[in-house]
Amino acid sequence: MTSAEKVEQLLLRINASPTDSNPELKNLYDEGSFIEVGFFNDSSVITGYGTINGKLVCGYSQNGAVNTKHAKKIARIYEIALEVGAPIIGFLNSEGFELNDISDSFETYGNLLTNQAKASGVVPQVSIIKGDCIGMATFIPALSDFTFIIDKSRMFINSPNTLKGIDGKSLSYDSFGGSMACVEKGTATEAFDNIDDCLSKVRELISVLPSNNIDEDFEETTDDLNREDENLNSIIEDNDSEIDILGIIESIADNRNFIEIKKLYADTIITGFIKLDGITTGVIANNGLITAKSADKAYSFVNFCDCFNIPILTLTDIVGYEKNAIEEEKGIIKNSAKLISAFIHATVPKINVILRNAIGSGYLLMNSKTTGADIIYAWPSATIAALNKESASEIFKMSQKEYDIVTSPYYYAEKGQVDGIIIPAATRKRIIAAMEMLFNKRNVTPDKKHNSI
Repeated sequence: MTSAEKVEQLLLRINASPTDSNPELKNLYDEGSFIEVGFFNDSSVITGYGTINGKLVCGYSQNGAVNTKHAKKIARIYEIALEVGAPIIGFLNSEGFELNDISDSFETYGNLLTNQAKASGVVPQVSIIKGDCIGMATFIPALSDFTFIIDKSRMFINSPNTLKGIDGKSLSYDSFGGSMACVEKGTATEAFDNIDDCLSKVRELISVLPSNNIDEDFEETTDDLNREDENLNSIIEDNDSEIDILGIIESIADNRNFIEIKKLYADTIITGFIKLDGITTGVIANNGLITAKSADKAYSFVNFCDCFNIPILTLTDIVGYEKNAIEEEKGIIKNSAKLISAFIHATVPKINVILRNAIGSGYLLMNSKTTGADIIYAWPSATIAALNKESASEIFKMSQKEYDIVTSPYYYAEKGQVDGIIIPAATRKRIIAAMEMLFNKRNVTPDKKHNSI
């Protein structure tokens, strides 16, 4: 190739947009906003920055085998994201390291993962798997806050054809590392049939998340702060019927918008984000008995919210744990203790609304007054008790009337463990009022006592 031809090719590349050959980046970022970084270094990965709904976001998109230059480009964009306090989004599609560069793989991946670990809890990290994510590459989504996977994509550290299932037969790629398998195992946040749906979810998520751990994410709301919902007054029919918990969450949220996280994983706990008076708020709500997986799901969510100064709202309706040997083996005790510890140590505003049941040790997990809640409200339908009715009747010989008295929210309000009994229809405005009061919450732990003069 002559010098003139090289110059011509260079000019063509310079004049071309980096997203021209990468529709994922083009559709994710605001039109024309993506700027490439590391233009002349390894074309198997594009790195750069742009805006999503006007918010600065760093990102990269890989296609093909990883080599030293490739990994260093990703590590560098992580450095930039940390320096400017911007979220980072990565598109992953690689079957592994280039064979002729394998001797440097440990050092190169180690440096990349070190930068990623440094970014943990400082800027939000999103991984999108749009092909293969195998071997050491799986640590990247595992260290991310949110991992989305497209149908037909695969993620596993050991190839399924090298492993045997319970029946002694080889495992299939789909059952072991396919998109739905990853969601069910909790290694992926959500699976999508196509890339467009995935990008819509990512753009929506980025719009509600703070850019970094010191950013105060706030926007003017168009919803009525004093809006009431009379439907909530009759949403609980009795003590055994299923509650429309998603309906309650949407009723409380600004413009009834709820972004659910890990919808198909451990669905006895619901987690996600809403806006309250324009303030991003994390929601944790019971949807059944506590399991090892649901406790772990809630624990990770509480930690994320605490890292990024996102207030936490819990909606409690819990009667206890899933009782079987499998749950014990899965670590329900340890995961439950981790969840309690996360709530206790979280310094963000924490509000709990007891909808119906707050029974036994399960209630301790759900942001109780003694484990860190700043404000606890209860609906008149609430029952708060160390024991369920059957156990109280058998052990203490309590009558139904006696049980109702000592488990009523009014009884606990008198004891100071409930801050107010609220009409269900007014839940939204009461939570917002409490959130505004707690907005400037801070922990004051003086190093030495102050003596008055």
